[in-house]
Amino acid sequence: MNSLLTIVLIVVGTILLLLIAQLIMRSRLHKQVKNMQRWKQEIAGQPVADELTKVKELQMTGQTEELFEKWRQEWDELLNTVMPAADEKLRSAEVCVSQFSFGKGRMAMEEADYALRGAEDRINSILDELKQLLESRKKNSSEIEELRTAYRDLKRNVLAHRHTFSLAEQRLDQLLDEQSRRFQLFDEATMQGNYLEAREIVLALEESMSYLYQVIQEVPDLQVECQVNLPSQLDELQQGYGEMQQQGYVLEHLDFQEDIQLLQDELQECLGEIRELQIGAAHERLEQLKLRMDRLYDQLELEVKSKHYVEKQVIVLHDTLEDIRHGAAETREETQFVKQSYQLSDKDVEMQKYIEKQLGVLIKRYDILQLRIAEQDVAFSVIREEIDEISRQMNRVNEAHQQYKDMLQTLRREELQAREALQSMRQAIKELKRVLQKSNIPGLPAAFVQNLQMAQEAMQRVYEQLEFKPLNMTAVNTTLEEALRLVGEIQRETDMLVARVALAEKCIQYGNRYRSQNQQVAASMERAEQLFRQYEYQAALEQAAATLESLEPGVVRKIEEFTSMD
Repeated sequence: MNSLLTIVLIVVGTILLLLIAQLIMRSRLHKQVKNMQRWKQEIAGQPVADELTKVKELQMTGQTEELFEKWRQEWDELLNTVMPAADEKLRSAEVCVSQFSFGKGRMAMEEADYALRGAEDRINSILDELKQLLESRKKNSSEIEELRTAYRDLKRNVLAHRHTFSLAEQRLDQLLDEQSRRFQLFDEATMQGNYLEAREIVLALEESMSYLYQVIQEVPDLQVECQVNLPSQLDELQQGYGEMQQQGYVLEHLDFQEDIQLLQDELQECLGEIRELQIGAAHERLEQLKLRMDRLYDQLELEVKSKHYVEKQVIVLHDTLEDIRHGAAETREETQFVKQSYQLSDKDVEMQKYIEKQLGVLIKRYDILQLRIAEQDVAFSVIREEIDEISRQMNRVNEAHQQYKDMLQTLRREELQAREALQSMRQAIKELKRVLQKSNIPGLPAAFVQNLQMAQEAMQRVYEQLEFKPLNMTAVNTTLEEALRLVGEIQRETDMLVARVALAEKCIQYGNRYRSQNQQVAASMERAEQLFRQYEYQAALEQAAATLESLEPGVVRKIEEFTSMD
């Protein structure tokens, strides 16, 4: 019984839920239908009729009449066919929704939505076209008068200053006539109700008037440039060219006359472009003409500057060459003198030959340069380049000559330094022997004696090299370097020997106090003394130090410190 009741309650609940869902769905769809009906009313309420009434106030002929009829027919079709059909679909949708036939209701609503959207788009298009027509008529009325005034002012200006437009007079008259014809076309289009066509004419007038204003502003200056300024400059160029030729300048390499003819041809092309009012092309050609004329001026100016440069620098070259010649002669004599005392390396000999050879080349090039200047068959700009190259070559020779002179001075300086170094080494050996003698060393180890002898022999070799005539400074420097090394080593070895002997002697003396106490210590110290008498001081020190350290650790360092204080 309870289960049956539960089933009944579930079924009833489900039915109630479905019913509630359908009621909610119906309410939503009813609301959508109402919204679409309001939308339809808004579409139908668009002020198309009012705007069409405004069109009737215009000239109802031609284009305006055609457009008016088209818009009116489309509006009537929307009101009498499209909108009623959409309204019928909305009523059908409302009935279907009320009867819970949601599928059919939605389909009817979609058809109504499609129709209303199409109607709305078309109405917006009609309103835009109406607005364009009405605004065109309004703008045309205000702008055309401004254009007429501007045209009259422009034409008056052209007539008053006609001489400044003489080149383009015919083309200007054509353009002014074209403007006048456009005004007539505007009036005709307006009278015929073709306001959109008239609008296009107004825009074309604005563009062409702007161009005409540019023309009357730029043509006078262009005309003056091409008829007065540039021809005058070309005449100046030709006159300057002729005068320079009479003054002896060589200018054939410039192809000047050919360039002048090309410039004159370009000038005629520019005049033609001005006649046709091709302002942009004329400006561009004019700038190119000026650049090319500037280049011609620069070329002539370069020749003038080069002449002054040549006249000045040829004197400088002569003086510099004479200085090099005299310097080389002095160096040649100095070299012969130096060769009596010194041996020159192959590299140094080649350097002198190079200087002599380059000097000969410079003299020959300078003579040829003088001949060219005298014959006046070469442009001064070319001669200037030759002078610059000769100057650079002179600088190189001067630099090599200075290096060679420095080398000769270096030979003498190195000889003096070598003799001074030899004297210093002799003094060092003498001082070394004095220290050894003062230290009362019993005798010298054989190795020390051998090293001392090697140092003295090295010094002797330096002396012998310095006595050779001519001196070979390379050999002198090599033997000097070896002698300095050996003398330095023997000095360091002497200092170590003196310190070692003193420390060994002190250690042996200190160890003697233990001889009577320990037979082994006595034997060890005896061995140290024996080594000391044999001049083996390092071995004696090691023997004595080892014995003392076994008796008193650290005592050797104390003895060493005490000895160093002495």
